[in-house]
Parts: sequence; structure tokens; C-alpha cells
Amino acid sequence: MAFIAKLGARSYTVEIEEVGRSLYRVAVDGNEFLVDGKKTGLTNYSLIVDNRSFEVDVDTTEDEYRVLVDGRSYHVDLVDERRVRLGGAQPGIQLEGRQQVSAPMPGKVIAVLVGEGDRVEKGQGLVIVEAMKMENEVRSPIAGEVREVRVKAGDALEAGALLVVVE
Repeated sequence: MAFIAKLGARSYTVEIEEVGRSLYRVAVDGNEFLVDGKKTGLTNYSLIVDNRSFEVDVDTTEDEYRVLVDGRSYHVDLVDERRVRLGGAQPGIQLEGRQQVSAPMPGKVIAVLVGEGDRVEKGQGLVIVEAMKMENEVRSPIAGEVREVRVKAGDALEAGALLVVVE
């Protein structure tokens, strides 16, 4: 599962994959870590990362997390990357530069709403994908110009398939 995390002024792409019982592969901007994590209380976790042990307390409100590690408090905004790609990112998280907009789930392209060279606004519909008998409008994560359109109506898609590139 992929997330966009904002810590202070910086944004990070975080991918988490469960690889065993309480064992996770965590990649932060491409840097991978193996994390052994167990919940030890209502809001407490015990983590082992690179043979170092951490006791972590996590307090959450929707997409906002207050994380206490070794007596230091961090405020993290965390949003599911799929929601960002669908145009539903929380206001504090701003994407910049070239954005590859992907299919959030397997499905079929019903309509392509933009063409290469079109200017789009953040949140504007790009492609309509039918998945599980529902139509989902995939929206632009940023304002910019459509650089590439990689699909056409009728195309079958796998989850994560590249649809459009906006810059």
C-alpha cells in the first residue's frame, strides 16, 4: 500500500508491504527498510528497524498523526496515494512536477476526458474507469499540462496501469 506523508515542509512517498507475520517492507522515497512491528497497547507499538528497537506512541485524527518516538514528537499528515491520485488529497499535501496518474484498481476505460497538450486544473477529471460495475473518475493531482495519454476508451486495465502524465 502506498501513501504520501508530509512531515514539516517535506513530502515523502511511503510504500508498505507485509512480507510475513508482523514483518513489513517499508520504502520511503525508494529507501527500503525491513520493519518488525507489534502493537503493544491501544496506541503503542514496538518496532525493530535495522536491529534498533523503538517504542512508538501514535495518536491519530483522520489523516493526521502525532507520533512520539524516543521522547520526540512528530506531526505527520498521511494520505493513501490512491486517494491523492483520484484528486482527494488533503489540502496540506501539495504535489509538484511531473505526475504519473495511474489506475487505482483493475477495470476498463470508459472515456478519456483529455488529450495531450490540454491544460488541466487540480481535481479535473482525466479518465473514467469502470471497476466493479461502478464508474470512477480519475482526477488530476495537480494543475498543469497533459504530456501523455497512455490509454483509450475500451482498454482493459490492471491496478497501477499508467493512464496519463501531467506536468
